[in-house]
Amino acid sequence: MLRLVVSELRQKARIWLGVTVVAAATAAVLDVAATAIETAVHAGGNAGLALYAIGGLMVVTTTVAAVVVLSAAANLTVVLQQRDYALWQLTGIGPAAVRLVVSAQLVVVALLGAVAGTLLALPLVRPLFARIVSDTDGLGSVEVVFGPLSYVSVVVFVAVVVLFAGGGSARRAARVSGLAVLRDPDGPTTRMGVLRWVAAAVLAVLALVIVRSLGGRPVSGLEPPLLFTGLLVASLSVCVGPVLYPAVMRAWTSVVPATVSSSWFLARAGALHRVGRSSATMSPLVVAVALAGSLYAANGVAGSGAVGVAAVVLLIGGPLLLSVLGAAVTVVMASGARDREAALVQASGGTAEVVVAAAAWEAVLYVVTAALVGTVAVGVVTVAGWWAAGAAPGAGFVAVAVTAAGELVLMLVATLLPAWWGSRRPIAGLLAAE
Repeated sequence: MLRLVVSELRQKARIWLGVTVVAAATAAVLDVAATAIETAVHAGGNAGLALYAIGGLMVVTTTVAAVVVLSAAANLTVVLQQRDYALWQLTGIGPAAVRLVVSAQLVVVALLGAVAGTLLALPLVRPLFARIVSDTDGLGSVEVVFGPLSYVSVVVFVAVVVLFAGGGSARRAARVSGLAVLRDPDGPTTRMGVLRWVAAAVLAVLALVIVRSLGGRPVSGLEPPLLFTGLLVASLSVCVGPVLYPAVMRAWTSVVPATVSSSWFLARAGALHRVGRSSATMSPLVVAVALAGSLYAANGVAGSGAVGVAAVVLLIGGPLLLSVLGAAVTVVMASGARDREAALVQASGGTAEVVVAAAAWEAVLYVVTAALVGTVAVGVVTVAGWWAAGAAPGAGFVAVAVTAAGELVLMLVATLLPAWWGSRRPIAGLLAAE
C-alpha cells in the first residue's frame, strides 16, 4: 500500500501540485496568524487583546478560505484521476483501499507542503509582522515572537485542514464506478451530495444568525461580523457550485451568439461540460471576489475611513493569496487533459490559433462567472449593513471590479501559456499519452 501511495504521487506530481502548493501557502499565512497569537501571549494587556483579535480573525478567515480552495483542488485531483481509480478497482483494489490510499496521499502532500511553507516563511514572518503592526496604534513597540511550538502547531493544523477538506474527495474516489468511468472519463455531472446540501444549510443559518445579531450594535463594531458574513455567503455559493456555476454561466453567456467565433463556442461548451474542472477553478475566484468586496463594503458601513494596506494584509491578505493561487494551480493541474483536448481539436481540423483563443475565452468565462457569483455575497453584506446602520456604500462593488480584473490577468497567463506550449507539441504524441 505504501509503495502505491508513493509511486502514484511521483507519477502524478503535476496533478498533486495544487494541493501541495495551497497547503504550503496556507502554512505560510497561518504562520503570520500564529505569530500574532504567540506575540499576544508575551505582550499581555491591551496590546495582547488586540493581537489575539487579529490572530483569531486571521485564523478563521484563512481556515475557511483554505477549506474552500483545498476542497476544490482535492476534488479536481480526483476528477483527473478517475480513470486510474477505475482501473484499480478492475484489478481487485476495493473501494475502502482506494479511499485509504487517497487519504494517505492527502496527508503526505499536506505535510510536505506545510513544512515547506513554514520553512520558507521562517525568515520572513517576524520582520513582515513587525512592519505590518508598526503603524498600528499601541502595537508599534511590541516585541514579535514566533517559536518552535508555533511551527509544529501550524504544520499539524494544516495537515488536519487538508484531510478534512479532502475527505469528500477521498470518498468520491472510492465510489468511482469502473465501467462507467472507462466509458466516459470526464462526463458531465451536477449531482449534489447530501453533505453539500447539509453544509450549505448550516452556512445559510450561520449567516442569517450573524445578520440578525447586527441590529443594535454600535456602527464601529459592524466591520468584523459583516466581513465574516460575506465569507459565509461565498462559502455557501461554493457548496452549491456544481449546480450554481453552470446555471450562472449559461445565463450570462446565452446573450452572446454562439456563432461569434468557433473558439468561443469551444470554450463555452467545454467549460459547461467539464463541471468538475470548472468548479475547481471558479470556487477560489468566488472567494477572492467576495472577500475583497465584503471588506470594503463592511469598512464603508462601519465608517472606519479608507482601508489601509495593513488592514488589507491582516484581514484578507492570506485568504486572497490562497484563493488566487488556488485558481491558478487548478489550471496547471488540468493542463495535461487540456493539451489532449486541444490535440483532438487540431486533429479534427482546428488551428493552433483557435486552441489558444479558446483558452483565452475559457479564462474570461471563469472570471466573469465567479465575479457574478461573488457579487451576491457583497450584495448581502451591503444590504445587511444598510439594515443595521442605514449606510450602503458602493465601495464593495468597486473592489469586486478591481479584483476581477486582477483575476482575469492571472487566469489569462495561467491558461494561455500552457495552451500556446501545447499547440506547438506533436499531436500524435499528445493523443498517445491518453
